[in-house]
Amino acid sequence: MHHPIRPEWFQGKHEAQLGKLVGITQFGVNILTLDPGAASALRHWHECEDEFVYVLTGKLTLIDENGEHDLIAGSFAGFPAGQPNAHHLANKSSEPASFITVGTRKVGMETIHYPDDFAEPQTVMRDANGNRLNQIRP
Repeated sequence: MHHPIRPEWFQGKHEAQLGKLVGITQFGVNILTLDPGAASALRHWHECEDEFVYVLTGKLTLIDENGEHDLIAGSFAGFPAGQPNAHHLANKSSEPASFITVGTRKVGMETIHYPDDFAEPQTVMRDANGNRLNQIRP
């Protein structure tokens, strides 16, 4: 996966969009595997979308406004919409790690905050099938 900011974080990110495979459009269900050194996303928080993660295998580091937290298989975390707790998962271990992520897919405009990378919030547009119609601007 290519990303204009911190591309090295995303070279080891592998994603299966399970929700799309079965026609779910109101929320996303994905399985992600992060190779050592990879990250799930830029650290961010959503104004209108909830997020939930559940670790399946390996060890991940949750990095949020409260610091770093180790997550192992069976661990989970949630990020309610509108709470300014910018977060992402990073694989700081020497083995791949997998997790499930579930999140709201708001149709229309959603605002996402990336405090480490953008001074201004980013606006994302989604269609009724959950597809992004625009990308964040670098």
